Amino acid sequence: MPDLGDHGSYAAGLLDRAVEDGVCSAAVLFVQDLAADRLLLRHVVGRTSHEPPGTPIHGASRFDLASLTKLVTATSAVRLASRGELDLDAPVAEVLRGDLTRDHAGVTPRHLLAHASGLPAWAPLWESGPVLEVALATAPEAAPGTRHTYSDVGFLWLGATLEAVSGLELDELAWREVLGPLGMPRTRYHRLPLPEASPDREDVVATELCPERGLLMGEVSDRNTWHLGGVAPHAGLFGTAGDLVRLAQAWFDAPQTGYLDAALREEAWGRPPIPGGHVLGWDTVAPEGYTSVGRELSPRSHGHLAFTGPSLWIDPDRSVAVVLLWNRIHPSRDESRHKALRPAIHDAVARAVDSMS
Repeated sequence: MPDLGDHGSYAAGLLDRAVEDGVCSAAVLFVQDLAADRLLLRHVVGRTSHEPPGTPIHGASRFDLASLTKLVTATSAVRLASRGELDLDAPVAEVLRGDLTRDHAGVTPRHLLAHASGLPAWAPLWESGPVLEVALATAPEAAPGTRHTYSDVGFLWLGATLEAVSGLELDELAWREVLGPLGMPRTRYHRLPLPEASPDREDVVATELCPERGLLMGEVSDRNTWHLGGVAPHAGLFGTAGDLVRLAQAWFDAPQTGYLDAALREEAWGRPPIPGGHVLGWDTVAPEGYTSVGRELSPRSHGHLAFTGPSLWIDPDRSVAVVLLWNRIHPSRDESRHKALRPAIHDAVARAVDSMS
Protein backbone atom coordinates (compact mmCIF):
# COMPACT_ATOMS: atom_id res chain seq x y z
CA MET A 1 0.00 0.00 0.00
CA PRO A 2 1.43 3.45 -0.89
CA ASP A 3 2.66 5.75 1.85
CA LEU A 4 0.50 8.88 2.10
CA GLY A 5 3.08 10.59 4.26
CA ASP A 6 2.45 13.04 7.06
CA HIS A 7 -0.99 14.09 5.86
CA GLY A 8 -2.17 10.48 5.75
CA SER A 9 -0.77 9.91 9.24
CA TYR A 10 -2.51 13.08 10.39
CA ALA A 11 -5.89 11.86 9.09
CA ALA A 12 -5.38 8.53 10.88
CA GLY A 13 -4.32 10.31 14.05
CA LEU A 14 -7.50 12.41 14.04
CA LEU A 15 -9.53 9.20 14.15
CA ASP A 16 -7.33 7.70 16.86
CA ARG A 17 -7.90 10.75 19.03
CA ALA A 18 -11.63 10.76 18.27
CA VAL A 19 -11.90 7.24 19.70
CA GLU A 20 -9.66 8.08 22.65
CA ASP A 21 -11.73 11.18 23.43
CA GLY A 22 -15.07 9.36 23.21
CA VAL A 23 -16.39 11.02 20.06
CA CYS A 24 -17.16 7.51 18.81
CA SER A 25 -16.23 3.97 19.80
CA ALA A 26 -14.93 2.86 16.40
CA ALA A 27 -13.81 4.23 13.04
CA VAL A 28 -12.66 2.90 9.67
CA LEU A 29 -11.10 5.04 6.94
CA PHE A 30 -10.47 3.71 3.42
CA VAL A 31 -9.05 5.89 0.62
CA GLN A 32 -9.25 4.37 -2.85
CA ASP A 33 -7.34 5.35 -5.99
CA LEU A 34 -10.17 4.82 -8.48
CA ALA A 35 -8.00 5.26 -11.57
CA ALA A 36 -5.69 2.43 -10.52
CA ASP A 37 -8.29 0.43 -8.52
CA ARG A 38 -5.98 0.25 -5.49
CA LEU A 39 -6.29 1.15 -1.84
CA LEU A 40 -4.17 4.12 -0.75
CA LEU A 41 -5.02 4.20 2.94
CA ARG A 42 -6.65 1.77 5.36
CA HIS A 43 -7.00 2.76 8.99
CA VAL A 44 -9.04 0.91 11.62
CA VAL A 45 -9.40 1.89 15.27
CA GLY A 46 -11.69 1.24 18.22
CA ARG A 47 -14.14 -1.25 19.65
CA THR A 48 -17.62 -2.41 18.75
CA SER A 49 -19.12 -0.47 21.66
CA HIS A 50 -18.08 2.12 24.22
CA GLU A 51 -20.31 1.05 27.10
CA PRO A 52 -20.24 -1.80 27.75
CA PRO A 53 -16.69 -2.11 26.32
CA GLY A 54 -16.86 -4.13 23.12
CA THR A 55 -14.33 -6.16 21.17
CA PRO A 56 -11.74 -4.60 18.81
CA ILE A 57 -13.11 -3.94 15.32
CA HIS A 58 -11.44 -4.87 12.03
CA GLY A 59 -11.54 -3.66 8.44
CA ALA A 60 -14.57 -5.77 7.59
CA SER A 61 -16.65 -4.73 10.60
CA ARG A 62 -20.14 -3.65 9.58
CA PHE A 63 -21.82 -0.36 10.48
CA ASP A 64 -25.40 0.89 10.29
CA LEU A 65 -25.12 2.74 6.97
CA ALA A 66 -28.33 4.71 7.56
CA SER A 67 -28.74 7.19 4.68
CA LEU A 68 -25.91 5.67 2.63
CA THR A 69 -28.70 3.19 1.86
CA LYS A 70 -30.01 5.96 -0.40
CA LEU A 71 -26.98 5.56 -2.67
CA VAL A 72 -27.79 1.88 -3.19
CA THR A 73 -31.43 2.75 -3.88
CA ALA A 74 -30.33 5.48 -6.28
CA THR A 75 -27.99 3.06 -8.05
CA SER A 76 -30.87 0.61 -8.47
CA ALA A 77 -32.99 3.41 -9.94
CA VAL A 78 -30.27 4.44 -12.39
CA ARG A 79 -29.77 0.80 -13.39
CA LEU A 80 -33.50 0.45 -14.13
CA ALA A 81 -33.45 3.73 -16.05
CA SER A 82 -30.37 2.59 -18.01
CA ARG A 83 -32.39 -0.38 -19.29
CA GLY A 84 -35.50 1.69 -20.02
CA GLU A 85 -37.50 0.06 -17.23
CA LEU A 86 -37.89 3.31 -15.29
CA ASP A 87 -38.72 6.68 -16.84
CA LEU A 88 -36.99 9.25 -14.67
CA ASP A 89 -39.23 12.03 -16.00
CA ALA A 90 -42.63 10.32 -15.86
CA PRO A 91 -44.85 11.25 -12.90
CA VAL A 92 -44.66 8.58 -10.22
CA ALA A 93 -48.45 8.92 -9.89
CA GLU A 94 -48.64 6.96 -13.15
CA VAL A 95 -47.01 4.02 -11.37
CA LEU A 96 -48.56 4.45 -7.92
CA ARG A 97 -52.06 5.19 -9.19
CA GLY A 98 -53.96 3.83 -6.23
CA ASP A 99 -51.80 5.48 -3.59
CA LEU A 100 -51.37 9.10 -4.71
CA THR A 101 -53.80 11.98 -5.23
CA ARG A 102 -53.85 14.90 -7.63
CA ASP A 103 -51.80 16.84 -5.04
CA HIS A 104 -48.90 14.63 -6.10
CA ALA A 105 -49.13 15.13 -9.87
CA GLY A 106 -45.86 16.13 -11.52
CA VAL A 107 -43.45 14.53 -9.03
CA THR A 108 -41.01 12.34 -10.96
CA PRO A 109 -38.25 9.90 -9.95
CA ARG A 110 -35.73 12.53 -11.02
CA HIS A 111 -37.28 14.99 -8.53
CA LEU A 112 -37.19 12.36 -5.78
CA LEU A 113 -33.55 11.48 -6.46
CA ALA A 114 -32.64 15.20 -6.40
CA HIS A 115 -34.62 15.82 -3.20
CA ALA A 116 -36.50 18.44 -5.21
CA SER A 117 -39.99 16.92 -5.00
CA GLY A 118 -41.34 19.52 -2.61
CA LEU A 119 -42.01 16.84 0.00
CA PRO A 120 -41.13 17.50 3.65
CA ALA A 121 -37.82 16.32 5.07
CA TRP A 122 -38.85 13.92 7.82
CA ALA A 123 -41.69 13.04 10.13
CA PRO A 124 -42.39 10.38 12.78
CA LEU A 125 -44.65 8.63 10.30
CA TRP A 126 -45.19 5.62 12.56
CA GLU A 127 -47.16 7.78 14.94
CA SER A 128 -49.89 8.31 12.33
CA GLY A 129 -50.28 4.78 10.96
CA PRO A 130 -48.45 2.35 8.65
CA VAL A 131 -45.29 4.18 7.62
CA LEU A 132 -45.51 3.73 3.85
CA GLU A 133 -49.22 4.54 3.70
CA VAL A 134 -48.67 7.73 5.69
CA ALA A 135 -45.70 8.70 3.52
CA LEU A 136 -47.67 8.25 0.29
CA ALA A 137 -50.51 10.30 1.71
CA THR A 138 -48.16 13.19 2.53
CA ALA A 139 -48.75 16.23 0.35
CA PRO A 140 -45.82 18.17 -1.11
CA GLU A 141 -45.17 21.56 0.46
CA ALA A 142 -43.83 23.13 -2.72
CA ALA A 143 -44.05 22.59 -6.47
CA PRO A 144 -41.62 19.92 -7.73
CA GLY A 145 -38.31 21.29 -8.92
CA THR A 146 -38.58 24.61 -7.07
CA ARG A 147 -36.62 23.89 -3.90
CA HIS A 148 -34.16 21.44 -2.38
CA THR A 149 -35.28 19.70 0.80
CA TYR A 150 -33.42 16.54 1.80
CA SER A 151 -36.37 14.18 2.22
CA ASP A 152 -36.69 10.69 3.65
CA VAL A 153 -40.38 10.91 2.74
CA GLY A 154 -39.42 11.42 -0.89
CA PHE A 155 -37.22 8.32 -0.86
CA LEU A 156 -40.11 6.30 0.54
CA TRP A 157 -42.04 7.37 -2.56
CA LEU A 158 -39.08 6.39 -4.71
CA GLY A 159 -38.79 2.98 -3.06
CA ALA A 160 -42.48 2.27 -3.64
CA THR A 161 -42.04 3.26 -7.29
CA LEU A 162 -39.02 0.98 -7.76
CA GLU A 163 -40.84 -1.96 -6.18
CA ALA A 164 -43.83 -1.41 -8.47
CA VAL A 165 -41.68 -1.12 -11.60
CA SER A 166 -39.39 -4.07 -10.82
CA GLY A 167 -41.87 -6.40 -9.12
CA LEU A 168 -39.29 -6.99 -6.38
CA GLU A 169 -39.08 -6.02 -2.73
CA LEU A 170 -36.37 -3.50 -1.93
CA ASP A 171 -33.90 -5.94 -0.41
CA GLU A 172 -34.28 -8.25 -3.42
CA LEU A 173 -33.87 -5.32 -5.82
CA ALA A 174 -30.77 -4.07 -4.01
CA TRP A 175 -29.20 -7.52 -4.26
CA ARG A 176 -30.08 -7.98 -7.94
CA GLU A 177 -28.94 -4.57 -9.11
CA VAL A 178 -26.12 -3.58 -6.76
CA LEU A 179 -24.94 -5.83 -3.95
CA GLY A 180 -24.75 -9.03 -6.01
CA PRO A 181 -23.22 -7.68 -9.25
CA LEU A 182 -20.64 -5.56 -7.42
CA GLY A 183 -19.53 -8.26 -4.98
CA MET A 184 -20.82 -6.58 -1.80
CA PRO A 185 -21.86 -9.68 0.18
CA ARG A 186 -21.30 -8.15 3.62
CA THR A 187 -23.71 -5.30 2.92
CA ARG A 188 -27.32 -6.25 3.56
CA TYR A 189 -30.58 -5.36 5.22
CA HIS A 190 -31.36 -6.86 8.63
CA ARG A 191 -35.02 -7.84 8.70
CA LEU A 192 -36.69 -7.44 12.07
CA PRO A 193 -37.25 -8.87 14.58
CA LEU A 194 -33.62 -9.96 14.79
CA PRO A 195 -33.00 -13.11 16.88
CA GLU A 196 -30.26 -12.89 19.48
CA ALA A 197 -28.30 -15.63 17.71
CA SER A 198 -28.73 -14.10 14.23
CA PRO A 199 -25.59 -13.97 12.03
CA ASP A 200 -26.62 -10.38 11.28
CA ARG A 201 -25.34 -9.49 14.74
CA GLU A 202 -21.84 -10.76 13.94
CA ASP A 203 -19.04 -8.26 13.27
CA VAL A 204 -21.46 -5.36 13.76
CA VAL A 205 -20.48 -2.13 15.46
CA ALA A 206 -22.93 -0.64 17.95
CA THR A 207 -24.92 2.23 16.48
CA GLU A 208 -26.19 3.89 19.65
CA LEU A 209 -27.61 3.36 23.10
CA CYS A 210 -31.31 3.97 22.46
CA PRO A 211 -33.41 4.91 25.53
CA GLU A 212 -36.35 2.82 24.29
CA ARG A 213 -34.58 -0.11 22.62
CA GLY A 214 -31.29 -0.42 24.46
CA LEU A 215 -27.89 -0.90 22.80
CA LEU A 216 -28.49 -1.21 19.06
CA MET A 217 -26.18 -3.77 17.49
CA GLY A 218 -27.48 -4.94 14.14
CA GLU A 219 -30.91 -3.34 14.51
CA VAL A 220 -31.52 -0.26 12.41
CA SER A 221 -31.49 3.06 14.25
CA ASP A 222 -33.95 4.94 12.01
CA ARG A 223 -37.39 4.66 13.60
CA ASN A 224 -39.44 4.78 10.39
CA THR A 225 -37.31 1.96 8.99
CA TRP A 226 -37.62 0.02 12.24
CA HIS A 227 -41.42 0.18 11.90
CA LEU A 228 -41.06 -1.04 8.30
CA GLY A 229 -39.32 -4.18 9.56
CA GLY A 230 -35.77 -3.04 8.87
CA VAL A 231 -36.03 -2.59 5.09
CA ALA A 232 -36.49 0.85 3.55
CA PRO A 233 -35.14 2.83 0.59
CA HIS A 234 -33.64 5.54 2.79
CA ALA A 235 -32.07 3.44 5.59
CA GLY A 236 -31.61 -0.13 6.79
CA LEU A 237 -28.43 -1.38 5.16
CA PHE A 238 -25.47 -2.51 7.25
CA GLY A 239 -22.15 -2.70 5.46
CA THR A 240 -18.39 -2.39 5.31
CA ALA A 241 -15.87 0.13 4.04
CA GLY A 242 -14.58 -2.35 1.48
CA ASP A 243 -18.05 -2.86 0.01
CA LEU A 244 -18.57 0.90 -0.28
CA VAL A 245 -15.25 1.16 -2.12
CA ARG A 246 -16.66 -1.35 -4.63
CA LEU A 247 -19.73 0.82 -5.10
CA ALA A 248 -17.58 3.88 -5.74
CA GLN A 249 -15.34 1.94 -8.13
CA ALA A 250 -18.35 0.67 -10.08
CA TRP A 251 -19.69 4.20 -10.57
CA PHE A 252 -16.24 5.43 -11.62
CA ASP A 253 -15.77 2.60 -14.12
CA ALA A 254 -19.38 2.60 -15.38
CA PRO A 255 -18.74 4.33 -18.74
CA GLN A 256 -16.23 1.60 -19.64
CA THR A 257 -17.99 -1.39 -18.12
CA GLY A 258 -21.58 -0.53 -19.06
CA TYR A 259 -22.77 -1.10 -15.49
CA LEU A 260 -24.63 2.20 -15.80
CA ASP A 261 -25.64 4.28 -18.79
CA ALA A 262 -22.71 6.61 -19.46
CA ALA A 263 -24.90 9.69 -19.92
CA LEU A 264 -26.69 9.05 -16.63
CA ARG A 265 -23.39 8.55 -14.83
CA GLU A 266 -22.16 11.86 -16.21
CA GLU A 267 -25.39 13.54 -15.15
CA ALA A 268 -25.15 12.07 -11.64
CA TRP A 269 -21.65 13.49 -11.20
CA GLY A 270 -22.49 16.80 -12.86
CA ARG A 271 -24.13 19.98 -11.63
CA PRO A 272 -27.20 19.54 -9.43
CA PRO A 273 -30.49 21.09 -10.59
CA ILE A 274 -30.42 23.30 -7.49
CA PRO A 275 -26.94 24.57 -6.43
CA GLY A 276 -25.61 22.69 -3.43
CA GLY A 277 -28.31 20.05 -3.77
CA HIS A 278 -28.45 16.44 -4.96
CA VAL A 279 -28.39 14.98 -8.43
CA LEU A 280 -29.62 11.42 -9.15
CA GLY A 281 -29.15 10.59 -5.47
CA TRP A 282 -25.66 12.07 -4.99
CA ASP A 283 -24.99 15.01 -2.69
CA THR A 284 -22.71 17.82 -3.84
CA VAL A 285 -20.33 20.26 -2.17
CA ALA A 286 -22.05 23.34 -0.82
CA PRO A 287 -20.67 26.38 -2.68
CA GLU A 288 -20.27 28.34 0.57
CA GLY A 289 -20.59 27.91 4.30
CA TYR A 290 -20.07 24.66 6.20
CA THR A 291 -19.62 21.47 4.24
CA SER A 292 -18.88 18.10 5.84
CA VAL A 293 -16.48 17.14 3.06
CA GLY A 294 -14.11 20.04 3.76
CA ARG A 295 -12.66 22.52 1.28
CA GLU A 296 -9.65 20.67 -0.13
CA LEU A 297 -11.48 18.05 -2.19
CA SER A 298 -12.67 19.25 -5.59
CA PRO A 299 -15.87 21.35 -5.71
CA ARG A 300 -17.03 18.73 -8.25
CA SER A 301 -16.95 16.01 -5.59
CA HIS A 302 -20.09 13.94 -5.07
CA GLY A 303 -21.02 11.74 -2.14
CA HIS A 304 -23.37 11.15 0.74
CA LEU A 305 -23.54 11.42 4.51
CA ALA A 306 -25.45 9.37 7.08
CA PHE A 307 -26.87 10.47 10.43
CA THR A 308 -25.24 7.54 12.23
CA GLY A 309 -21.79 8.65 11.03
CA PRO A 310 -20.76 6.92 7.75
CA SER A 311 -19.95 8.87 4.60
CA LEU A 312 -18.73 8.25 1.07
CA TRP A 313 -17.23 10.99 -1.09
CA ILE A 314 -15.75 10.74 -4.57
CA ASP A 315 -13.46 13.38 -6.03
CA PRO A 316 -13.50 12.91 -9.82
CA ASP A 317 -10.65 15.40 -10.32
CA ARG A 318 -8.34 13.33 -8.13
CA SER A 319 -9.99 10.00 -9.03
CA VAL A 320 -10.23 9.25 -5.32
CA ALA A 321 -12.97 7.82 -3.09
CA VAL A 322 -12.99 8.46 0.66
CA VAL A 323 -15.01 6.07 2.82
CA LEU A 324 -15.34 7.03 6.47
CA LEU A 325 -17.31 4.77 8.81
CA TRP A 326 -17.77 5.68 12.44
CA ASN A 327 -20.57 5.34 14.98
CA ARG A 328 -20.67 9.02 15.76
CA ILE A 329 -23.91 8.77 17.85
CA HIS A 330 -22.30 6.25 20.23
CA PRO A 331 -21.76 6.84 23.05
CA SER A 332 -23.96 9.95 22.68
CA ARG A 333 -26.27 11.60 20.15
CA ASP A 334 -25.35 14.91 21.76
CA GLU A 335 -21.75 14.66 20.53
CA SER A 336 -20.88 17.72 18.39
CA ARG A 337 -17.12 17.41 17.86
CA HIS A 338 -17.67 15.36 14.70
CA LYS A 339 -18.82 18.51 12.87
CA ALA A 340 -15.31 19.94 12.76
CA LEU A 341 -13.59 16.56 12.68
CA ARG A 342 -15.17 15.20 9.48
CA PRO A 343 -14.06 18.06 7.17
CA ALA A 344 -10.60 18.05 8.81
CA ILE A 345 -10.19 14.36 7.93
CA HIS A 346 -11.23 14.93 4.30
CA ASP A 347 -8.92 17.95 4.00
CA ALA A 348 -6.01 15.87 5.31
CA VAL A 349 -6.79 13.08 2.85
CA ALA A 350 -6.86 15.53 -0.06
CA ARG A 351 -3.47 16.92 0.94
CA ALA A 352 -2.10 13.41 1.34
CA VAL A 353 -3.20 12.42 -2.16
CA ASP A 354 -1.78 15.62 -3.60
CA SER A 355 1.58 14.93 -1.91
CA MET A 356 1.90 11.75 -3.97
CA SER A 357 1.97 13.60 -7.28
